[in-house]
Amino acid sequence: MRQLHSGPAVEYAMTATGLAFYAAAFAGLLLSGTTTISPSADPGAARITLWAAVVPVLAAMVLARLVPPRVPVPEPLTDLDGRRITRETWVLVAAAVVFPVAVAGISDTLWYPSAKVLLFLIVPLAAFRLNRGGEGPRARAVPAPATWLAPLPAAAAWVLLSEVVFARPLTQDLPDPITLAVGSLITLLTAGVLEEVFYRGWLQTRLEAAFGPWPAILIGSLLFALMHAGSHLDGGASWVGIASLVAYHGMFGLMQGYLWARYRNIWVLIAIHAVVNLVYVDFLVQAVTQ
Repeated sequence: MRQLHSGPAVEYAMTATGLAFYAAAFAGLLLSGTTTISPSADPGAARITLWAAVVPVLAAMVLARLVPPRVPVPEPLTDLDGRRITRETWVLVAAAVVFPVAVAGISDTLWYPSAKVLLFLIVPLAAFRLNRGGEGPRARAVPAPATWLAPLPAAAAWVLLSEVVFARPLTQDLPDPITLAVGSLITLLTAGVLEEVFYRGWLQTRLEAAFGPWPAILIGSLLFALMHAGSHLDGGASWVGIASLVAYHGMFGLMQGYLWARYRNIWVLIAIHAVVNLVYVDFLVQAVTQ
């Protein structure tokens, strides 16, 4: 992959800045006495402790570090011109920033998934096509997986810790079964699939080409946290609210970004994301553990 950034100093500075955002978020929460956060925008959803937001993510990342891929993972976008990567990166960053503004306060309407499809699928594909021109190579940012078993220990550790050890009770009001099934399917496609393709496959991969792996992971995870601001901060932005987004969604994005950079297996990331969003998983965990 052609590296576009100016050198290690820029990469180190951006990495330090990204880590500072996380440190400031957790420090702010602790200093304000906030030890529980809400991982969901659903009314009545149970809160979780900061430990529950951090421990599963760190455990998964440590295991991913200890279990390397058995075969070299493909490095996407190696044949693209640097200027093309830069243009596409700015389009994706703009879409990520516009989305929470476009859906602010209306997360329970059909506009929310529609805006996600528009900004995370239609706009990027149009930009890729325009940047490609008539004869340019396709931007294959999501290669076929080269390794399947290596990411499984990290994924299993996260599922066990997040969904079993730190399981939260189902306290929110749920709709009727048909509405729940339709909503779950929409969530699976627009969150589990589309968000991973957009934030990890498309955005992070281009950020890696521009700035290096760790800046890309950190920027991508913070933009992923920002995505939830439109639905999670309906009562108005506050320091605690923004820090909570970073502590939960940012940490989750950090883990997903590291697994993407480590293994390049988008399907494992989609499976993990599906576990987060599908309420049926919570039903299953409660049935097994009770």
